[in-house]
Amino acid sequence: MIGLVGLCLLATACIGSPARLGSRFADAYGAFAPLYVLYRSYAEHLFSGTPVEIPADLADSCARFSYQLALFHVDYTVQSEPATAGGLAYLVRLRAESISFCEAYDESIRAIAESDEVDDDLLSEASDEGLFGEIKRMNDLIEAALDEILAGMGEGIDRWAFAVTFSIRTLLARTEVERIDANLRGILYADPEGTAPPFAVPAEVAAAMERLIELSGRDLSEAEVEDAFRSAATIYEHFVAGP
Repeated sequence: MIGLVGLCLLATACIGSPARLGSRFADAYGAFAPLYVLYRSYAEHLFSGTPVEIPADLADSCARFSYQLALFHVDYTVQSEPATAGGLAYLVRLRAESISFCEAYDESIRAIAESDEVDDDLLSEASDEGLFGEIKRMNDLIEAALDEILAGMGEGIDRWAFAVTFSIRTLLARTEVERIDANLRGILYADPEGTAPPFAVPAEVAAAMERLIELSGRDLSEAEVEDAFRSAATIYEHFVAGP
């Protein structure tokens, strides 16, 4: 596992702290992801009759999300320079809401996850109890907190480092990749129409960014998926690396 210790892109501009925070928030976001996958799948089931997808790691998603969110809250609070009153307020609210959500719905979530097969009655009962509406609300709150944290970092290297590591960590955590979002250029180059990183990076990192952008927005072959992961690892190791 790659260690989460900060590096400096430039001699005078250390981005280790924002990069660490971006990676940590990606872990919290990833822990919540199985719940949102369930929400979207159930919505599609109701709309078009497609089978409901039960993510393999759904059962413990609440506990993992609360834990990862707590780790991020500690890091964000300790790293006082990027922290803002607005960001901290959103985090406090998000943590409180996550605790209430898990207390209310953890039993239902585990029952859905541990069923031998998709149980329509169980899903309908959970829906009547408000599970899916609350998953949507929690996801909106996570995105609002992320927006507030990013806004508090301004428009410079800190925000860019956070956004890059959040995106790349999320990609590396995926067990299956068929395509990469086309908006990756706007993250790596800080501009949807950008042609290069906005701050200096080593040649191999710049090349890895360029390759990931080339691979984004289309279906990938197995060889291209492996190439994408190698490129993502090169970028990640530069921003957030250690022994």
